[in-house]
Amino acid sequence: MSAARGWAGLGGVITLVVALTACSASPDPVEPRPTTQALATNAGLGDAPPPGAASPSPEPPEKVSEANFVSPSGNIGCYLDKSGARCDIVRKNWQPPPAPADCDLDWGSGIAVHQTEEATFTCAGDTVLGGKEMLAYGKSLRAGDFLCSSDSKAMRCENTESGHGFTVAIEQYNLF
Repeated sequence: MSAARGWAGLGGVITLVVALTACSASPDPVEPRPTTQALATNAGLGDAPPPGAASPSPEPPEKVSEANFVSPSGNIGCYLDKSGARCDIVRKNWQPPPAPADCDLDWGSGIAVHQTEEATFTCAGDTVLGGKEMLAYGKSLRAGDFLCSSDSKAMRCENTESGHGFTVAIEQYNLF
């Protein structure tokens, strides 16, 4: 008889809990609204820091006389020295412009900038892919006036004196 009372008591408690829950719950639950403070705090996520905010200083480039290096992905290989910079790319989602008539070698798998000349696509029978050193994202190398910087979006090399250079990535390239 005590077992029957126990089950009856438990049934009563369950019925009471269900009834109280039904009485206190609204038929259309209302989503909590963020406070004005929360809206203001989250509004800038992913954007540039507000004016006057301290930003980390980029590390100065490592100075070298020459370097043969690859991007962290291994998709871009570059050679840099005091006379210029060249990067070749393995996988890309873009096409280079048509090869000039005097190019009898591989065209468009690399871009180079030399001396004070503008950056151009390479016509080459060799490659600068396969360097043993990796240039980590956020790092730069400098040889004379030439600077190459690795970023998660692209490799950028330029003649800092003339302003000519290029960026190269899977999605696009830019000659400047």
